[in-house]
Amino acid sequence: MESVVIGTAGHIDHGKTALIQALTGTNPDRLPEEQQRGMTIDLGFADLPYAGRRFAFVDVPGHERFIKTMLAGAQGIDLVLFVIAADEGVMPQTTEHLAICHLLGLSHGVVALTKSDLVTEDWLALVREDVNQLTQRTFLAGKPRLPVSAKTGAGLSKLLVELEREARQVRPRDAARPPRLPVDRVFSARGFGTVVTGTLIAGTFSVGDEVSIEPRGLAARIRGIEVHGETRSSVQAGERAALNLSPISVEDVRRGSVVTPAGRFQPTSLLDVQLEVLAAAPQPLADEARIRFHHGTSELMARVTLLDGARELAPGETGFGQLRLEAPVLALPGDRFIIRRYSPAGTLGGGVVLDGRPPRRRGRLRSVANFLSQLAEGPESRRMAFISRAGARGLTLRELAQLTGESDAELETFAQRATGLTYFVASKRLVDQSALTNFGQEVFLALEAAHREQPFQSNFPREDIRQRVAATFPTEVFQHAISQLINQGRIVADARVMRLAEHRVELSNTEAALKHRVEDLCRQAGWQPPTLAGLCRALNISPPQAQTLVRLLLAERKLYQITDFFLHVEAAEALVARLRAAYPSGATLDVGAFKTLCDLPRKFAIPLLEWLDQTNVTRRYGNTRVMI
Repeated sequence: MESVVIGTAGHIDHGKTALIQALTGTNPDRLPEEQQRGMTIDLGFADLPYAGRRFAFVDVPGHERFIKTMLAGAQGIDLVLFVIAADEGVMPQTTEHLAICHLLGLSHGVVALTKSDLVTEDWLALVREDVNQLTQRTFLAGKPRLPVSAKTGAGLSKLLVELEREARQVRPRDAARPPRLPVDRVFSARGFGTVVTGTLIAGTFSVGDEVSIEPRGLAARIRGIEVHGETRSSVQAGERAALNLSPISVEDVRRGSVVTPAGRFQPTSLLDVQLEVLAAAPQPLADEARIRFHHGTSELMARVTLLDGARELAPGETGFGQLRLEAPVLALPGDRFIIRRYSPAGTLGGGVVLDGRPPRRRGRLRSVANFLSQLAEGPESRRMAFISRAGARGLTLRELAQLTGESDAELETFAQRATGLTYFVASKRLVDQSALTNFGQEVFLALEAAHREQPFQSNFPREDIRQRVAATFPTEVFQHAISQLINQGRIVADARVMRLAEHRVELSNTEAALKHRVEDLCRQAGWQPPTLAGLCRALNISPPQAQTLVRLLLAERKLYQITDFFLHVEAAEALVARLRAAYPSGATLDVGAFKTLCDLPRKFAIPLLEWLDQTNVTRRYGNTRVMI
């Protein structure tokens, strides 16, 4: 049965609780103090199956002192049952509750004119006119305005019809997204332990799920689920539910906590937001003002920084800001919130979360409007903005899901069809193509710098260049940049080394002759190759000179470096040929046999054997080697 969460709103003592009781037969005032005083001071709940739907009513207090409790109940409702007493008409909290409903993005509702049995038709007509003026240019403009009486039952059946008609227009919540349940009640049930209740605003929870209680990050498991008193194996987005959690205690959870999948999201104390100051706000919203921040079922203190150098937002104005929270909260892009004055209490406005992982904004000139405007445009634009901000490192789909709160499936679909991005399927990483192009230029410039520093080195190891520009970057991003540069004809590279396509080593006649002497010396040394120090002594050259010439010969594949020795390629080929002639494939030999075969002392034999192992000529087993 489809569940629709209906929240009450309206001034104190306008009959919200009595109306819910008359509709459902349940008194939502569960606390003895509430029943004694006849005033709702905490959230109340009742439900009613009707016309194939289940109406889940959330009754909220109307008194100004309990406005934060009203906000906790208003978050997560699908439509509002806006209550105005016909004998009193529009009152202060009537106006404030309507403003809060607007700020929370509600678009569905019905107006109930309660206590209509106490007034005349003429008076009722005047109240209707006041309501029309109040609701014009709001989401309640043109919505039904029904006179009802909880005492006589007049109008109740018609009210249910209108609620059902309005409920048809409610867009179902996304059950495919990762689940979040803001906690509005916590209690201990005998024989069960800790139970939390709330409205599941997205996703699905099932019995046995491992969950995290944010923002504290407490690990728990769902032992049981009840939906309106019915034991269930799972609960879906849009339903109110009670979750039996273990092994946590009641003291571990409070109103404002959020139940989420284990390890899925990270709380934050910094939010980039789009702000709206109410036209009827008691004062402007000043830069660096301390405010009360209401999100989900939580209330936190925060400091607001207005961006783009704004000194204040006047009533009726909108703008971008950053909120520095005094405690962490779990908030995702698209979440709505309310802000109220620190003291005296009063609703200033509200807004929408744009980014839950922003950098800290500093200084008076904080021009980030383009980026934040892109975040505010919608899901697709938001994804592109986050990926672009990540630069050439990009974002994995998991990282993008943490930033946006979206499901793996919808982000996978986005990755497959998005233009202007490169998708690395193996790692599920998305990178902005312009960032990749810029990164490729950085790689090119790093290689160019390496050639300037060592002009006589023909090639550079790929890893050396990577360390210069992107030591911590994902390997596939670096490899992709190399491939682009190769395709553009700007570099020449193989699996190990790379160079600029136009780079040529130009030696003077003296240097060319010296290089030839180094090669001859290594060739003549045969299987007893020289070290760098040996070359310096033999040719009376400095170590830097010898190193430059050896690097050139290594790059030209005329020498192999074996530990500290430099073996000429012709000597290496002759060594392998002699070994294969003496020992066919599968034959075994040891160090002694190798020394005898090649007439070598141990200081050369051991490094040469290890090189033969590395080049897959032999394979070592203990002290024995087998010919491959």
